Amino acid sequence: MLQKHLRTSATRALIAVATIAATGLAHANATHSAFSDPADSVATDGFNNLTSARLTAADLVAGVASNTETDGNAVLTRTSGGAYPASSGLYQWSGSGSTFAMSVSNAVDGLTGIVFQSYINVSTGANGIFGLLSADNLPRLNFNGGEQFLLASTQTSENLGYTDFFTGQFVASDPNNPNHVTFTWDFASLGVTVPVDSFTITFATDNHAQTTAFQLDQLSVAAPVPEPQTAAMLLGGMAVISLIARRRKNLN
Repeated sequence: MLQKHLRTSATRALIAVATIAATGLAHANATHSAFSDPADSVATDGFNNLTSARLTAADLVAGVASNTETDGNAVLTRTSGGAYPASSGLYQWSGSGSTFAMSVSNAVDGLTGIVFQSYINVSTGANGIFGLLSADNLPRLNFNGGEQFLLASTQTSENLGYTDFFTGQFVASDPNNPNHVTFTWDFASLGVTVPVDSFTITFATDNHAQTTAFQLDQLSVAAPVPEPQTAAMLLGGMAVISLIARRRKNLN
C-alpha cells in the first residue's frame, strides 16, 4: 500500500512539475489589470504610473524606460505635441494632439510578432476623442531602421469602466469608450521574412485623452529556458521517481 501511495504521489508531483515547466509560472499582469500576458511572449515592457509624481514632460521627450517589466528594453518617447504627465496619467489640454514612439533597439532572437496594448480613456461620441483608433492615430510598425510603417495584422478593443482623472468618480463601461486596445503584428501574415533586429511603433493621441498604461510584448516560438526554480523542481521529481524505482527493485 505504501509503495502504491508513493508511486501515485510521485507521479502527480512529476506531472505538476512538467506542467509548470511547459507553461511557465502564472502571474498577475503587473502593468494594468485589464492587460493580458500573450502566449509566446518572451519579453515584456510595461509602462504605467505615467504621472507627475514620477515623470516630467522633459522625461517624455528624452525617452522613458519601462517601469514594470524590463525584459525587452523598450523606450517610450513623445515626439511631438504637448501631452504631459498629470495626476493620473498622460493628458493634453490643447493643441493638435501628440505623437509617440516606442522603440526597441535590440529585439529578442527569433522574433515572430509583437503585441502592443494601450489603456486610454476616450469619448468617440460628441467629443471626438479616439485614443489610438482613429486613422491618424493608429500604431504603425517599422523595423531594422526602415520605413515600412505597417499597420497591425489584428486589433481588438473593449470598453471598461474606469475612475475619472479629475472627479475621482467611477465611470461605468461605455461603448463610446474603447479604452483597452490590443494591436498585434504577426510577421508571417504580414509577409515579413527577414530577421527583425530592431523596431519602432509610432502612434498618436488626441487632446483630452486620459492615457494610463502601455505594454509591449515580443513574441517568439523558441522554447524558453527553464527558470532556476523550475529546473530544481524537475530534478527533485526525477529523484523521487528514482527512489521509488530502487525500492521496487529491493522489494522484488
